[in-house]
Amino acid sequence: MEAKARYTIDDLIELERKHFGRRAKPDASGKPILVLPDMAHSMARGEIIFLLKTWLNGGTLPGYMVGPSLTHCIDGWLCEPDVCIAREKGAPYPECAPLLAVEVHSVDNTWREMRAKAARYLEYGSAMVWLVDPRQQTLELHQPDAAPQMLAGDDVIDGGATLPGFRAAVNDVFPD
Repeated sequence: MEAKARYTIDDLIELERKHFGRRAKPDASGKPILVLPDMAHSMARGEIIFLLKTWLNGGTLPGYMVGPSLTHCIDGWLCEPDVCIAREKGAPYPECAPLLAVEVHSVDNTWREMRAKAARYLEYGSAMVWLVDPRQQTLELHQPDAAPQMLAGDDVIDGGATLPGFRAAVNDVFPD
């Protein structure tokens, strides 16, 4: 795909159409890239969705939903977190940053790229970003104006003021 300043939803669709069986996902700049999530990626994503959906069903954060692979178009920047918490109502492609963005490391990602995405989510207004490594079973927690925290094992992911009442051990993110 040729380099251009802005990419659109149609660019993602076209790339997937040309490469059947692969998913197109925006990189940190918004440029569509081809990815092929593996088993570890998919299983961790499923566990995260389950944990967040269970917590949201408690009614602590009305008006929000858990979205798997929900494409956002924020001030011309395309992004598609693996999992997010975003407002329930709005445009088919949300135009504001998700409250929480979760990126799960796969073989198609580099850590440099994932950390660039985390910075970009925070720049555009996300209150929290999780970078999850299913192979190492770690979670890197990013929040505005704070150094990233590396969590593993029985370390607790605390939602704080962003996700009031959410608490889960990092081990809970990874299937047995």
